[in-house]
Amino acid sequence: MRTFLFIISLCLYASTLPAHAGQLDDLESEATNSSSKSSSSGTSKSSSKSSGSSNGLGGHIAAGVAEILVETTISIVGYSIMKMADAGGHSTERYLKNEPELISSNDLQDMSLDEVNLDEGYRQESLFRAKGDPILPMLRLSSHKLYSRNNIDAQLNRIEAGYGFLGVSHSQNILNEDGDHLKLSNTLIHYRMSFGNNFSWDLAYGRGKMNGNQSHDGSVFAMPIRARFNPDWHFEYYPVWSSYKGGSLAEHQFSFNYHYKYVGATVGYKTWSAGTTSINGFFAGVYLSF
Repeated sequence: MRTFLFIISLCLYASTLPAHAGQLDDLESEATNSSSKSSSSGTSKSSSKSSGSSNGLGGHIAAGVAEILVETTISIVGYSIMKMADAGGHSTERYLKNEPELISSNDLQDMSLDEVNLDEGYRQESLFRAKGDPILPMLRLSSHKLYSRNNIDAQLNRIEAGYGFLGVSHSQNILNEDGDHLKLSNTLIHYRMSFGNNFSWDLAYGRGKMNGNQSHDGSVFAMPIRARFNPDWHFEYYPVWSSYKGGSLAEHQFSFNYHYKYVGATVGYKTWSAGTTSINGFFAGVYLSF
């Protein structure tokens, strides 16, 4: 009887101990907890008092430097906005042609050498988009499988559609760990920019949802970049930053993609990180691009 009571006591004691959370639980917890902010208002006030009101020559120099910095920043921002607007227009222009334009010999005298490709029968390097172009897709469906050394596997699915400079996407990342699941879903609106025919850069913003031990909603920002270095090969970098309840989750995905007509194969590396918790692994899969 005493042995039986001892076993019952051990069981009750063990049930009161906190369970050891897995990597997915840690990632969810870190991503939804806002970082503590140190209350350094007192020190900042004291430092501002100690600095005093130094109005001499140093004050005039500081004011002049500040004015220059402000003007330079405004100029850089204005120039960047103009370039981004041009790049968005280039995305729309690429949808108007399926192949480069042919030019006649009479037009060569009005063109610079950079606009002429002598190896391809005087083809102009104009903006165009071939059918199925994965750099600027009209519709792209992808499915990848990820394996992590943390005994975690994941299914990565994404669908994106667009025309010209405007696009939308929806992605789902389903992470599994010993019967535990964490599902990350993002729905984004893209501003798509083209810098030539072989480089694209999107600015995307939308909403995200995290389903694990609880359900969380947040805002998401992404900047997918695709660069083609060969007619059949392109590189993609897809960073995503999500905010949940003041916490943050960062995703970074790197991949090399082989493309043939409307079908492609992908190999790459992806990482999720929040606070001190990080999950990463290699993935492979296929995609369709139209």
